[in-house]
Amino acid sequence: MPGKKKGKSSSKKGKSKKGGKSSKDKSSSRSSSPDKPKEPMAPSYVPPPPLPGERLIEVLKARPADDREIHGHKVSGRILKELTPQEIRDLKIVFELFDSNADGYIGSTELRRAMRALGFKCKREEAKQMIQEVGIKGKGVINFVEFLEVIIDRQGDARDIYDEILKGFSMFDYDKSGAITMDNLKMACEDGGIKFAQKELEEMIEEADINGDGKVDQSEFIRIMLQTNLF
Repeated sequence: MPGKKKGKSSSKKGKSKKGGKSSKDKSSSRSSSPDKPKEPMAPSYVPPPPLPGERLIEVLKARPADDREIHGHKVSGRILKELTPQEIRDLKIVFELFDSNADGYIGSTELRRAMRALGFKCKREEAKQMIQEVGIKGKGVINFVEFLEVIIDRQGDARDIYDEILKGFSMFDYDKSGAITMDNLKMACEDGGIKFAQKELEEMIEEADINGDGKVDQSEFIRIMLQTNLF
């Protein structure tokens, strides 16, 4: 009986030693990996870097292009500020008049003729220089929007051809209908003391009447005036 008691006590002692060793190991493991101190100025959240192209897209969205489509062409804010929609339409007529092959571009020769028709003094070398400044390098031509930029740059040197042409149109447009009819043309000839045969008057109307409605509207009048240099 005494031997059994001794065995129990020894087993308890062994367990206590084993348990003591375990608690010692835990405390040593805790002391070996202490918590890192927090940086007082560190932000609580750091956003991830932007994806490739994401920042560029944000910039483009924040700065939309300042342009607007008029008569099928996207024009800049500068053009819209300097020219009225009516002036842009009239200049489009001039551009198309000198765009002989209708490809949407004119070279230095056509530009010089268009500028002279609009009342600008323009030498051959000046026309070439203007195309180099506003046109695509190496192409030697400009499109309609670039043509408008040229006109804006040279506005201060021009005589107001359009005022002269529009005054002439109003002289023929007796009834202020916005179009010149055969009767209007006859009245203008009578007032001016000019005699024309009926056939000649019909040919005049037919030559200027592009849309075939038997009348000459303002844009058609401008076109025929510029084409024939009758201003």
